[in-house]
Amino acid sequence: MLKFSCFGVLLVLLVLLATGARAQSGAAPLRAAGAPDTVTHDDAHRIEMGYTTLSGISGQVRDVYDPRDLAEALPGVCETLKAIQHGVEETDQVVDLKQLQMCQLMLATAQDQLVQWRTALGGAHEALEAMQARLKALPGPPARAPHPDAAALTLERADSALQGRQGLIAGLLTKRFQRVKALQTQVAASYIHSLELEDKVGDLMRRFGRTTIKAAYPPLWAARPVPPPPPDPDAAQDEMYQREIIGYYFANNWDNWAYMALIGAVFYGWVAFNYRRVNKRALAVELPFHYLRPGPVAATLVVVFSLAPALELHPPPVYLALLQVLLLGALTAVFARSWPRGAFWYWLGLVAFFVALALLNANAAAGLLVRWALLLLDVVAVGIGAVLLRRVRHAAKLPPFVVPITGVFMALSALAVACNVLGRLSLAKMFSTTAIFGLTQGIGLAVLIELLTEAFLLQVLCSRTAAGGAASFDYDKIGPPLLRLLTAVAAGLWGLVFTSNLNLYASLYGAAQHFLTASRLLGSIEFTLGNIVLFFVILYVSAQLQQYIGYFFGEVGNADDTPNARHRGSWLVGLRLLLVIVGFTLATAATGLPLTKIAIVFGALSVGIGLGLQSIVNNFVSGVVLIFERPFHVGDFIEVAGKSGRVQDIGIRSSKLTSVTGSEIIVPNGDLLSGHVINWTRTNDHVRVDLLLKITPGVDPDGPTALQTAREQIEEEIKASPYTMHTLAPEILLNNVNGQVYELRVLFWITNIRQQELTKSEILAGIYRRFTTQGLVLS
Repeated sequence: MLKFSCFGVLLVLLVLLATGARAQSGAAPLRAAGAPDTVTHDDAHRIEMGYTTLSGISGQVRDVYDPRDLAEALPGVCETLKAIQHGVEETDQVVDLKQLQMCQLMLATAQDQLVQWRTALGGAHEALEAMQARLKALPGPPARAPHPDAAALTLERADSALQGRQGLIAGLLTKRFQRVKALQTQVAASYIHSLELEDKVGDLMRRFGRTTIKAAYPPLWAARPVPPPPPDPDAAQDEMYQREIIGYYFANNWDNWAYMALIGAVFYGWVAFNYRRVNKRALAVELPFHYLRPGPVAATLVVVFSLAPALELHPPPVYLALLQVLLLGALTAVFARSWPRGAFWYWLGLVAFFVALALLNANAAAGLLVRWALLLLDVVAVGIGAVLLRRVRHAAKLPPFVVPITGVFMALSALAVACNVLGRLSLAKMFSTTAIFGLTQGIGLAVLIELLTEAFLLQVLCSRTAAGGAASFDYDKIGPPLLRLLTAVAAGLWGLVFTSNLNLYASLYGAAQHFLTASRLLGSIEFTLGNIVLFFVILYVSAQLQQYIGYFFGEVGNADDTPNARHRGSWLVGLRLLLVIVGFTLATAATGLPLTKIAIVFGALSVGIGLGLQSIVNNFVSGVVLIFERPFHVGDFIEVAGKSGRVQDIGIRSSKLTSVTGSEIIVPNGDLLSGHVINWTRTNDHVRVDLLLKITPGVDPDGPTALQTAREQIEEEIKASPYTMHTLAPEILLNNVNGQVYELRVLFWITNIRQQELTKSEILAGIYRRFTTQGLVLS
């Protein structure tokens, strides 16, 4: 392109130079009257504009959508559609529901890809048509004189080069245009084929819904052996098509593996990092963990493969079985170190049962032997569930989450037995497959709950010890709320996979979506129930996060007097406030109401504040001020409104104090900000203690000597205590004299206000022992 452009520009320059020279010399021969001018300025401009246009088209045609990637990927899509068609045509009475669901998913993926290609090819088609129109709009060369002069010859050569360049670009446009049209035809044909297959798969799934209710086979007591089917001559081709389908699925769903790898890496890094922190500090504390161990490879695999089925609800049956096998392997590695031998042997039997049932259900044959084998396994499944509930669950310390899952497993196995006996084999296989997959998935999620709980407790332990706090704390205070939250999440994930296996997910999801997204009117306000539910869910989540965020940083509500703990309590209040603000903002945005409607709501809220919510708003604003002013921290010992105690929590509306008697005092933030607050530990924990002692000389009649001895003994006892400040000498003052009784006032400083009563008790006991040996008597 550069060579043609330079050549064209050179010819144009030559034409312009020749025209200019002829005009300046004035020596041109006389033309006959009416003869056309052989060289004009318009001709030079036409050639220049022609080359500019051709150069622009030449650059644009290469910038148009490049169909090479499409041409390479399209045959794969076509082969996949052929494989799906082959699988649909080979479907017999025993319909493989998971295979049909997977085909639906793959058809949807293929249609999305084909639609993208159609859009891109349509844009390329329009751009090429516009270029062709611009190319056709270029004017051709004008008629020339029979005997042209030198300038005219130069112009003719420029026109000839221009026409050659125009022909090359026209050929390139035509070739690219034909390529795009051919691909459009193939993509359109593939898209129509996918629509036809989608209708066919939909018909088969509807037929499955109809035929599963009817008996496709005679009852088991009336069934007769049937000869085995002849060998399938197309078995190799069927296997090839299956590999094609699975390969296309993995090629278009590789992101699921990326998500699983990311989840596993985060969990493994989190646990391994915290275990290194524990080992680094050499904590002599027994971790109450049942499944979590250092180097948590098996635990990480349990987390990954327990969540994997929820990432894709309609995978190929082979892929789903592979995930379950990997999950069972990871659980076996975890249980080998955690379960008692009896329970572990039971688990190995359950794994063997799973493999046998999966292989039997994967068999497409429906002979009498297969039906009896399936019946036997389903009967055994009911017994396995009973043993799991009565013996193994308590021995293995499985959470209560397993009980309803095991009940569902037993119920579905019993239904599979009934359906098999009555000749509804497709329904029996679906029930038995859903039962065993639901049980193994449920046990995996139950272990996942325990692993996440133990990992969170490990995080709390490491955060507390890193801040200088005690390694021991009340695990039971954290466990129940976290267990409820994780159980709710695990139940939701299990329900997704369970309803998908029963072919109920699409119907339930469609009904719920219609119910939540249907527009409703309340006066002039249009809303949906989904927006309202989302509003309250976001508020609830933000409230729970701001309430329990401190646990992640080692704050569990018990006494922690370290400076790091006090500083942490201050910025945790700001973090909680941020969570509340962000949650309220997101919840307001989730309602979908316009800003004018929201302004009306806030206007009504301001009226409510003016009428009766002043105290709440006052406490809230006071909490915000306390966050930034920080007159006290968590762990400080304060007095306010006649109440004293240690600051346990600074909330958004109120703060919590723990008194010396153990009671919890809730103080509104407004009182803390507007009242008189005495902070005993603002800069340090020191406090001065006042003791009154009455002394009688005892057997020593010399009073002044007894007084001096008493002072020396008291001072020595105070300095011997590890809780007193030795840099400040105690003050021992004679407060009163009543006959032979001296009243001394002892003033000294202790290092920690929280040990005030203990220090006074120990020092008083020590003084009594010293006085007894010196013959002095405390009265």
